[in-house]
Amino acid sequence: MFRGMYTATTGLLNNQRKMEALSNNLSNVNTTGYKKDGVLSESFPELLLSKINDNSIDTSNKVFNGIELQQDGDVYSLKADGAYFKVDTPAGPGYSDELRFTIDEDGYLKTQYRDRDDNIKTDGENYVLGRNGRLQVTNGNLQVDEDGNILAGGQVVDSLVTIPKRNVIGTAGFGIRTDRVFTNFTQGNLIDTGNDLDLALNGDGFFKIQTEDGIKYTRDGSFKINAEGTLVTSEGYPVLGQNGAINIGQNEFFIDENGNVFIEGQLRNTLDIVTINNDEYLRKLGDNFYIMAEGIDAEEAPFEGEVLTGYLETSNVNSVEEMVNMISTMRNYESNQKVVQSYDEILGKAVNDIAKL
Repeated sequence: MFRGMYTATTGLLNNQRKMEALSNNLSNVNTTGYKKDGVLSESFPELLLSKINDNSIDTSNKVFNGIELQQDGDVYSLKADGAYFKVDTPAGPGYSDELRFTIDEDGYLKTQYRDRDDNIKTDGENYVLGRNGRLQVTNGNLQVDEDGNILAGGQVVDSLVTIPKRNVIGTAGFGIRTDRVFTNFTQGNLIDTGNDLDLALNGDGFFKIQTEDGIKYTRDGSFKINAEGTLVTSEGYPVLGQNGAINIGQNEFFIDENGNVFIEGQLRNTLDIVTINNDEYLRKLGDNFYIMAEGIDAEEAPFEGEVLTGYLETSNVNSVEEMVNMISTMRNYESNQKVVQSYDEILGKAVNDIAKL
């Protein structure tokens, strides 16, 4: 009984996180260069469910019949018949009769995801476990037989599968949890402002901004010139060029599509715009800024897009889509809420009525 209440409660918490992200997106629908947030959810690791001290269960229909192995590029898909695969998760070991994984740069077998450029990523993912712990292969050479054994030089070194004991009747899940909040960096629409100090990036990239706390990144190109003649953000932070801060003064200037800054017809500086290959580690700050997650260095690469003068990038939030998602999330929240209320009523009857007998 309590398991059902806990499961419904985890659904409430997860939907609350989604509602917070959706509300924040809608409040920034008109924020220049804003990138919407999304919430990734995952189930708690499933555990093997068994009857204690009961070996009388008929397991004739649970005989291990081997695995099915399919490979799509660097991604392996496995399906077991009568056995389970085991993965190491932050919430403990989990079991499933289906598994998708790849081989990371260190040779470990790990679950995977794809970034917005469809590249396979394994950071923050789970390790695939064998009977002897984490599975590792050399030179990306993975050999698996039809019984799920890992081979090296024709010899079995470990196994991918866990054969259930007689009293195991299946797996049991314990609800859902919020894995992480991610930022969707797809580009917003570009609007013509006619202001030479408004800059938009057409392509993946970020302006670099100098602040008292170090360098930060932004897509918001609504700049201005301060009293000292320096190009700054709306908050007054200097916009960096490849030769430092960009000082325009009261002179005539022009910024071309490559970010070159021409003052009185002479090339004086170039906007320091970079593409961040590991942008999944960018974390939002106030004032539309981003910094890298603690302990992670930015993998900066040259900006390959174009700089548009007199344009601004709008938010990539679709207000109609967000409202639909908000309604759906609210309905899911209410459904879980009713389940919790039902369990509460049942427990109340158990305590107040059954106890009287």
